[in-house]
Amino acid sequence: MKRNISVFILLILLASSFKYRSMTRENTQPVITAGYDGKQSPKAFAVSSLDAAIADLHKANLEMAKGNPAFFKSLWSHQDDVTLFGGVENLDAKGWNAVEASLNNTLSVSAKNAAYTYEKVASQEGSTQGYLIQKEHYRFADGRKTDLHVTVLFRKENNVWKIAHRQADTLSTDVKSDKTSK
Repeated sequence: MKRNISVFILLILLASSFKYRSMTRENTQPVITAGYDGKQSPKAFAVSSLDAAIADLHKANLEMAKGNPAFFKSLWSHQDDVTLFGGVENLDAKGWNAVEASLNNTLSVSAKNAAYTYEKVASQEGSTQGYLIQKEHYRFADGRKTDLHVTVLFRKENNVWKIAHRQADTLSTDVKSDKTSK
């Protein structure tokens, strides 16, 4: 509970600082993105817009759900201050080695036939930091499904957007039933 409150406060602070910084900033850099078809080797792509980085993240999430973590891992910062809350085993990981180990453990529950959809709630881009809040929905061929609330914090490293933090919590089924009953 305390962790959720502190993350919420952090998001409010980030949102307010990005709002005022981005109102005066003009984005004059071209957007450079590169696709990933699962056959290429994962690379750090020079992405000058957060929207392009988020598009790559969505492709990487589907690959991760199919058991291919390479592209997803390439989107992360490999520094010691990265964090991952939640995940498959609902563990917290701090530092690239721990985060990478957690991402590699996802392979044990992934499936080749997986579907991934998302609902973007909010995102904001600053000059060196950005965030994404969304709902993610995973459906697997064996009938399993997972619905998550996800918060991703990005930062620019050498002009490339990298993930510095991800928190994923299971969507409550009570919320869905409340909406349908009204």
